[in-house]
Amino acid sequence: MKLLREVLICCLLCCLPATGATQLDSLLNVLDTELEQRNTYLAQKEAQLQQLDQQRRQATSLEEKFEITLEKVAALESFSFTRASKEVCRLDSIARQLADPRKIDLAQLKESFIFLSAGMFNEAIDSLHTIDLNNFNSRLKAEYYASLARCYIDLSDNYPSSVLSGHSRNQAATYLDSAILYVAPDTIEYLSLLVNKAVAEHNPEAGIRVYHQICKHPDATVRLMAKEHGGAAINYRLLNRNDSARIAVVKSAIADERTVTREAISLVRVARYAYEIGDYERSGRYIKIGLENANFFGAQHRKIEVLEILPLIEEERQQLLRSQRKQFIIFSSLLSILLLLAIWLIRRTIHQNQELKERRQALLNTYQQLRQNNTALRESERIKEQYIGHFFQTNTKFITTAKKVIDKATKAIYAADFKEAKFQLKSFNAKQQNKQLLRDFDQVFLTLFPNFVPKFHALFPSDQIWQDDEQEELSTEIRIFALMRLGIKNNDTISKILGYSVNTIYAYRSKVRGKSLLEKDAFDQAVMNISSTKAPEE
Repeated sequence: MKLLREVLICCLLCCLPATGATQLDSLLNVLDTELEQRNTYLAQKEAQLQQLDQQRRQATSLEEKFEITLEKVAALESFSFTRASKEVCRLDSIARQLADPRKIDLAQLKESFIFLSAGMFNEAIDSLHTIDLNNFNSRLKAEYYASLARCYIDLSDNYPSSVLSGHSRNQAATYLDSAILYVAPDTIEYLSLLVNKAVAEHNPEAGIRVYHQICKHPDATVRLMAKEHGGAAINYRLLNRNDSARIAVVKSAIADERTVTREAISLVRVARYAYEIGDYERSGRYIKIGLENANFFGAQHRKIEVLEILPLIEEERQQLLRSQRKQFIIFSSLLSILLLLAIWLIRRTIHQNQELKERRQALLNTYQQLRQNNTALRESERIKEQYIGHFFQTNTKFITTAKKVIDKATKAIYAADFKEAKFQLKSFNAKQQNKQLLRDFDQVFLTLFPNFVPKFHALFPSDQIWQDDEQEELSTEIRIFALMRLGIKNNDTISKILGYSVNTIYAYRSKVRGKSLLEKDAFDQAVMNISSTKAPEE
């Protein structure tokens, strides 16, 4: 059904009259209709590619995967350079897995065609010269020589020197003669090669004669005719038959859109013709789509050709804008004033809103800071109350114990029992009292900071443990940083409280910091940020 539809469209395009402004208008309307269907054609193309992907996933042999990938390369070679290149790499990989020289060279041939489509002519020629023709049958040999010929034809169009251009065309004609040897006469491939040879030899009359034969050939497809219509347009142009050239290139653009060909330049040339006849709206629309096609495919030489006509269209558009500006100068001026006023009002509103936002944020930051300060003060007050109570309790116990010892010693002295007095004084164990003082400190501290130990451990690697869960008293290392959390940061003061030398305290602190996950200052700050359990009031 799809093939029948393509043949019908091809016949329709070929049977249309070759001259006349009316016919050109009708074809342009057909082209506009085709352009409206771009998304539909693109969706159909993507569906076809997805179907090929599904078939390849379901393939059970490398041979089958190679054939499906080859078909996908053919579907992509004039559609997307990037995706086609990716599929060619996959095709080459499968061929090498099969260790089949013919398939490897076939993948190389497809890669060369993709280079050619992207305007990478020298790369295409270099790639073609690596192919061993002994691995190819007649059809592939013809395709090989035709690809080489097209490389040199396209190169000739890019040479500034007529000598170089002529030499390149002679090489193209030689390769086309070689290609013609491998195809049967009267086939569509044979006729297409003759057209290319006419282009290479600058023989537009012969090219037009063969073109009419191709239009009548039963094997002519829409994709093939897109190329042939484009070649005929060039030949008609050389013969100064401009109406026929315009009709042919419009037919080529219609066929390109129908076959979702993004590599072709026909639409850009239609844009040029539309510009020449003064249809600037259509010209601008076509050139925009043509540039989209060139960007979609990724062919640099097509982008250059698009950019050749863009300045002309832009200049015409600027003239039109200047004319309109003169006609509506008063309206434009008033509109500009109103626009400037609106912009000023908008900017003023935005500025005021920004100021309000900044003030609101500043107030919010101040509020948050006040809450934090309030929380810190509340926590500090609670800690102070607890430790004042602890201080009085501890001092009272200490004074009571000391008073009992002093009283007993005093009585013994009055009784002249110096031995008893000495015994009583020795019964006061300062070291034991200091240990009890530290145990009391640990108990009160852990009451205020029950999560201090696990939060302290979270600042170290998981294998670094400073105190076991079963241990009721704080270890020396944790006790040092507990005192720091209460604001006692001086090593001398800490050493007197714990009964160690200043150097020992410094060594403990350095050892602990060195094993932390944080830097020194960050570690100290993290310790100070460990909070008590009492939640702040709202």
